Amino acid sequence: MSKISYLGDKYTHTFVAGEKIRDKNDELLGYKTIRASLDAVINGETDYVIAPIENSCGGSVADTLDALWSMPLYIVKETVLAVPQNLICYKGAKKEDIRVIYSHPQAISQCNDYLQANFADADIIATSSTATALSFVKDKTVGAIARTTALGTEILEEEIEDVKNNSTRFVLLSTEPSKTGNKCSVVFETRNTPGALVQALGLFESVGLNMTKIESRPHKSMLGRYIFFVDFDFGDDEERLSKILGLLAQSTLAMKFLGRYSSVK
Repeated sequence: MSKISYLGDKYTHTFVAGEKIRDKNDELLGYKTIRASLDAVINGETDYVIAPIENSCGGSVADTLDALWSMPLYIVKETVLAVPQNLICYKGAKKEDIRVIYSHPQAISQCNDYLQANFADADIIATSSTATALSFVKDKTVGAIARTTALGTEILEEEIEDVKNNSTRFVLLSTEPSKTGNKCSVVFETRNTPGALVQALGLFESVGLNMTKIESRPHKSMLGRYIFFVDFDFGDDEERLSKILGLLAQSTLAMKFLGRYSSVK
């Protein structure tokens, strides 16, 4: 039996993703923030951590990407989960009663158009998780955007996300890399010279690999310095995987292998 840390409690989307990706006897342990759940696996409190990494509307989750660059973590599995967002209120409240709405920043961004159209005058306040947001719903003036209701609350309006096919990709992370799966991720920093990024990305084509995602993030050491995350399929071709990792290591300023993994449907 393994222990898996995650953000929030049973009310969060991350909990549902954990239920989907875990083995039968694995135990899910909730933490108040993404960073706390990540630290849990680094400190040995848990064996794995599941974290959101990308949303179809809100984009990438910075906390998870930054952790993959700075912490000794590897992706060992991934799954995609539909994440409908609901407006939760105190029982008996109406839309006109609500003056403050709490939720996680990702959920807020996924419902931005709805909030502008329906609650332009309300205070929209970010919290560490949707579960935390629910804890603030103590009277009729307060609402939350979350997956489901908590004690004393009810759904005032369902599926308020701006795009109805809203989905989030979650990754299961470990301090040890997996040896199976035909998808891979890397992060690297290129030299600050003309064409350096184009050269690095061209390496994937040179060995016949298809990139499925590329994203830049600030290096955080200074303005104008960036790192680049790349996901790619390698078709379980060990030789091709070894070749691209070797070429990237030679051609970039710094490179980190983020793991090979499989997808849980």
